[in-house]
Amino acid sequence: MPSNFFGMQMKILKLDRHNEAAMNDGALEEYLWSQSNYSVVPFKSKQDPSSGWAMPYVTGHRYRIHWESGLDFDSMTLSMSERWEPTDKSIFMIFNHTESREAVNITGGGV
Repeated sequence: MPSNFFGMQMKILKLDRHNEAAMNDGALEEYLWSQSNYSVVPFKSKQDPSSGWAMPYVTGHRYRIHWESGLDFDSMTLSMSERWEPTDKSIFMIFNHTESREAVNITGGGV
Protein backbone atom coordinates (compact mmCIF):
# COMPACT_ATOMS: atom_id res chain seq x y z
CA MET A 1 0.00 0.00 0.00
CA PRO A 2 1.37 3.44 -0.88
CA SER A 3 2.36 5.42 2.20
CA ASN A 4 -0.02 8.27 1.30
CA PHE A 5 -2.97 5.94 2.10
CA PHE A 6 -1.68 5.07 5.58
CA GLY A 7 -4.10 6.40 8.19
CA MET A 8 -6.52 7.77 5.58
CA GLN A 9 -10.26 7.36 6.21
CA MET A 10 -12.41 5.71 3.53
CA LYS A 11 -15.80 7.22 2.71
CA ILE A 12 -18.66 5.11 1.36
CA LEU A 13 -22.00 6.19 -0.12
CA LYS A 14 -24.80 3.75 -0.95
CA LEU A 15 -25.83 4.63 -4.50
CA ASP A 16 -28.47 2.28 -5.89
CA ARG A 17 -29.72 2.78 -9.46
CA HIS A 18 -33.41 2.98 -8.49
CA ASN A 19 -32.67 5.77 -5.96
CA GLU A 20 -30.40 7.54 -8.45
CA ALA A 21 -33.01 7.33 -11.23
CA ALA A 22 -35.69 8.82 -8.96
CA MET A 23 -33.63 12.00 -8.39
CA ASN A 24 -33.39 14.94 -10.74
CA ASP A 25 -29.90 16.25 -11.54
CA GLY A 26 -29.94 18.82 -8.73
CA ALA A 27 -31.13 16.36 -6.08
CA LEU A 28 -28.56 13.76 -7.18
CA GLU A 29 -25.74 16.30 -7.05
CA GLU A 30 -26.86 17.41 -3.56
CA TYR A 31 -26.99 13.76 -2.41
CA LEU A 32 -23.48 13.08 -3.75
CA TRP A 33 -21.98 16.21 -2.11
CA SER A 34 -23.69 15.92 1.29
CA GLN A 35 -21.12 14.43 3.69
CA SER A 36 -23.93 13.31 6.03
CA ASN A 37 -24.88 10.63 3.45
CA TYR A 38 -21.46 8.96 3.66
CA SER A 39 -20.25 6.31 6.10
CA VAL A 40 -16.70 6.84 7.30
CA VAL A 41 -14.45 3.80 7.70
CA PRO A 42 -11.33 4.36 9.81
CA PHE A 43 -7.97 2.99 8.73
CA LYS A 44 -6.80 0.08 10.88
CA SER A 45 -3.07 -0.35 11.13
CA LYS A 46 -2.55 -3.22 13.59
CA GLN A 47 -5.34 -5.80 13.18
CA ASP A 48 -5.74 -8.83 10.93
CA PRO A 49 -5.59 -8.09 8.07
CA SER A 50 -3.27 -5.23 8.84
CA SER A 51 -2.96 -1.82 7.21
CA GLY A 52 -6.35 -1.48 5.58
CA TRP A 53 -10.06 -0.87 6.05
CA ALA A 54 -12.67 -3.33 7.30
CA MET A 55 -16.18 -2.71 6.01
CA PRO A 56 -19.12 -5.04 5.44
CA TYR A 57 -21.06 -4.55 2.21
CA VAL A 58 -24.63 -5.66 1.62
CA THR A 59 -24.90 -7.69 -1.57
CA GLY A 60 -27.17 -6.42 -4.33
CA HIS A 61 -26.19 -2.75 -3.87
CA ARG A 62 -23.94 -0.12 -5.48
CA TYR A 63 -21.45 1.91 -3.46
CA ARG A 64 -19.43 5.03 -4.23
CA ILE A 65 -16.05 4.78 -2.48
CA HIS A 66 -13.28 7.33 -2.01
CA TRP A 67 -10.64 8.35 0.47
CA GLU A 68 -10.86 11.55 2.49
CA SER A 69 -8.34 13.37 0.33
CA GLY A 70 -9.53 11.96 -2.98
CA LEU A 71 -6.31 10.00 -3.51
CA ASP A 72 -5.81 8.16 -6.77
CA PHE A 73 -4.46 4.60 -6.78
CA ASP A 74 -3.12 1.96 -9.15
CA SER A 75 -4.37 -1.23 -7.50
CA MET A 76 -6.50 -2.44 -4.60
CA THR A 77 -7.16 -5.82 -3.03
CA LEU A 78 -10.53 -6.77 -1.51
CA SER A 79 -11.14 -9.89 0.60
CA MET A 80 -14.48 -11.68 0.76
CA SER A 81 -15.95 -12.93 4.01
CA GLU A 82 -16.01 -16.63 4.79
CA ARG A 83 -19.79 -16.20 4.87
CA TRP A 84 -19.94 -15.35 1.16
CA GLU A 85 -22.00 -17.81 -0.88
CA PRO A 86 -21.91 -18.30 -4.68
CA THR A 87 -25.65 -17.48 -4.75
CA ASP A 88 -25.13 -14.02 -3.18
CA LYS A 89 -25.98 -11.02 -5.35
CA SER A 90 -23.22 -8.87 -6.85
CA ILE A 91 -21.78 -5.76 -5.23
CA PHE A 92 -20.94 -2.83 -7.50
CA MET A 93 -18.27 -0.34 -6.43
CA ILE A 94 -17.68 3.05 -8.01
CA PHE A 95 -14.29 4.62 -7.27
CA ASN A 96 -13.15 8.17 -7.86
CA HIS A 97 -10.23 8.07 -10.25
CA THR A 98 -8.66 9.95 -13.08
CA GLU A 99 -7.05 7.00 -14.82
CA SER A 100 -7.91 3.35 -15.46
CA ARG A 101 -7.23 0.77 -12.74
CA GLU A 102 -4.36 -1.63 -13.23
CA ALA A 103 -5.97 -4.23 -10.97
CA VAL A 104 -8.75 -4.77 -8.46
CA ASN A 105 -8.09 -8.21 -6.97
CA ILE A 106 -10.84 -9.91 -4.96
CA THR A 107 -9.70 -12.83 -2.84
CA GLY A 108 -11.70 -15.27 -0.77
CA GLY A 109 -10.65 -16.90 2.46
CA GLY A 110 -10.02 -20.34 0.99
CA VAL A 111 -12.88 -20.09 -1.52
